[in-house]
Amino acid sequence: MLTEIQIENIKSAEKIIFSTSDKNNQPRSIWVVPSRIEKNRIILSNIQMDKSIKNIQENPKCFINVLIPEQDDLQYKIEGDAKIYQEGKLFEEIKNFEESENLPPELKVKSIIIIELTSFEQSNG
Repeated sequence: MLTEIQIENIKSAEKIIFSTSDKNNQPRSIWVVPSRIEKNRIILSNIQMDKSIKNIQENPKCFINVLIPEQDDLQYKIEGDAKIYQEGKLFEEIKNFEESENLPPELKVKSIIIIELTSFEQSNG
């Protein structure tokens, strides 16, 4: 679904917003830095996402908005279905990487969120 150029653009993006909603459709948006971006999925590390995790448990539909100002305000709008994982090979791999490479020692990865992409839209300005 995502091309290599789109993946690289997301990795270099200045602003990435992850939005969820609860069972009553009450929205929640937060800034995120993806742990991994693949053609059909985006993986986030849950370090301090209590409300977003609760929302995903109630409603797996989510939305990611990416803004790349350097490219004429290029914007990606990505819809997906999110699942939470607290164990398994991929969880351990990402947890070990994040905790050894990116996070201060006091922060730990509680779970990972795998977002399977269902829709993608690109626009400028």
